[in-house]
Order: sequence, then structure tokens, then C-alpha cells
Amino acid sequence: MLLLTACLALGCRRVDEPVPVVRTAPPRTEPAAPVERPALSGKTIVVPDFGRVATDTSPSVVTVISRVPGRGTQGEQKILRGVGSGMLVSALGQVLTNAHVISDASKVQVELSTHELLEARVIHADPLLDLALLEVRGAPGTLRPVEFSDRTPTPGEWVMAVGQPFGLGHTVTVGVISGLHRDHDDLGRPPGLDPDGVWSFIQTDASINIGNSGGPLVDADGTVVGIATAVRSDGQGLAFAIPAPMARHFLEEVWTHGRVRHARLGIGAENAPSGSLPGRGAAVRVTKVDDNGPGLKAGLSEGDFILAINDQAVNRVSDVAYLTQLHGVGAQLTIRRKRGDLPADNVLLISAPMP
Repeated sequence: MLLLTACLALGCRRVDEPVPVVRTAPPRTEPAAPVERPALSGKTIVVPDFGRVATDTSPSVVTVISRVPGRGTQGEQKILRGVGSGMLVSALGQVLTNAHVISDASKVQVELSTHELLEARVIHADPLLDLALLEVRGAPGTLRPVEFSDRTPTPGEWVMAVGQPFGLGHTVTVGVISGLHRDHDDLGRPPGLDPDGVWSFIQTDASINIGNSGGPLVDADGTVVGIATAVRSDGQGLAFAIPAPMARHFLEEVWTHGRVRHARLGIGAENAPSGSLPGRGAAVRVTKVDDNGPGLKAGLSEGDFILAINDQAVNRVSDVAYLTQLHGVGAQLTIRRKRGDLPADNVLLISAPMP
């Protein structure tokens, strides 16, 4: 998040080389390095060894500094300095951060954990995902990229955020996963995020502030489960992170195609009013089917209710958009839908790129 008053709603303001590989942590079999502490009741409380997690994670976290044209207090033109966070995703010196951290920047620099300040260029930024990939110039050969989790975090589990709140330097904060699948409305519709973006945020009560955006949210093993992105300015302990699977999808798209290819179903949809579908508290109803689009070819019709995509439950339109983009262009999707009084039925659907 840049140190600008306009970005208080966000966690931050504002080849021939081998293709990097997204590092994915192996499945966990038991909690990592727990610390047992005796409770007053005589019971034992087990908490993660956050000191070890911070020591292991911090070398992979960087400061992202952007220079943005702006105006001073007297209306004069000047260059404003914004500070956000990022994480190393390849030993080649590539850095993942939020797109809003570097938007409109005329110059971008990255400061490593060793305090070495290096010039950087933007490889690709996608406002609809609020993710950006940077490349550091003159990166040393000792960089250690983060590892991404390949599992869905569980509400109530411990997490730690690492970043640069208010430009204070490497700072760690601890909390728990508070919820999943939050969308733009849940965040209070912050102006720094595109309302038409693909959002399914992780909610956490770990303290995230201006400057944290783009930094990692890690689990007790130190693997990245999310990218700190935004906070609700009208509440406390309401911070949000982009899930790791979407970050991995973004990286794989950019490394393979040089950009993110956006998938579409060729339908319009709405969050159906409560009670529209008996037995479900929430539902998504198809309101439009494009001519010659993937939805029409698969047999979707106006009025159908979408219940699940590839066996993952769908409750809101944001879930449909997120799962479609996560599986990507050309993916074979199985949509479970209900039509009228007929029993639920499966529809095979092939997603297609946006025009």
C-alpha cells in the first residue's frame, strides 16, 4: 500500500531463459514445530513456532517502492513515493506483488531483506486479479523464492503476515483465518479494487496496514496461503488476502503466455434472492446466455441455478467468476445446475478466452 491517504481502504496503494517453476509445499502431515505452553487450567496449548516461521520467511519478502506522479499540498506537481510489499517467486529475481502497489508508477525499485536497493521493471500487471509480476535488475544469485500452499486454509488456523506497514521495514503480525470466499462487497467496495475483478478473498484478523499489500500471508509451515491485499477501513481485524491458488495461476499464465488470459462462460448471472431455491440459503441464477458462447453450447439456459463448478459449491456470482478464471482458458468444467422442478443435472462446459 502506498503511503497515500487515498489508499486507506487497501492493504497498500498504492525469452530464452528457462520458465520458472512455482514452488509448492508438500502436503502437511502434522503441525510444524509446535510450541507447548501450559495453560492456567492445567491443559496444554499448542501454538506454532512463529519465531522460526519469521526467520525462514523474511529473506523471501521484499519492499516495493514506486514513484508516482502527483500533486503536493499546494497543488504543485511532484513525484510521490509509495511503499508496498512483495515476495520473491523465482531465484531469477522475480517478485509478485499487488497490481495496485505499482499502478501509475513511473519508476519501481525493490529493496531486498539485505537492504540492497535494485531497479525493477513490470513484466505484467492485471487489475482484474490485482496481481503484478516484477523483475529485478542485477539480482544476486542467492535469492530464495517462497513456497505456495496447494491446500485451502481452514477458518481458525494460525497465519502470519510479513510486510512493510507504513514503511517500517520487515514486520510480522499473527492472527487466524477468519473466513473464506469474500468478495468486493464484503470489503466495503474499496475504490482501489476493480468491482468487476475476480475476487474470492481470504479474511484474516492478522494486522495488515498501509504498506503490507503484496506481502505474504503464510501458514504455520511458512508456506504462502495468500497475498495481503486490503483492509476494511470501517472495522477492526478485517483484513483480506488473495488466495495462493490464484497467485499460482497468475504466475503460470504470465510465465507461459506473457499475460493472463481471461476465461469466460458467456453468461450473465445474479445472486438470487433468499428462498429462490428451496433448501439453499444462497444461489446463483443465470440471467442471460450469450449467442454462440460456451454456456449456450453446453446447454445452459436463462433461469438455471448454478450449484457447483467441478464439485466446488457456488453460492455467489463471485464464486462462479473465481472458479472459472482459476481453472483457466480451455479448461473442461463440469457445472452442476438445477432447472425448474427438474433434479440437479451436470453440464459439461469448456471455458473460452475473452474477446
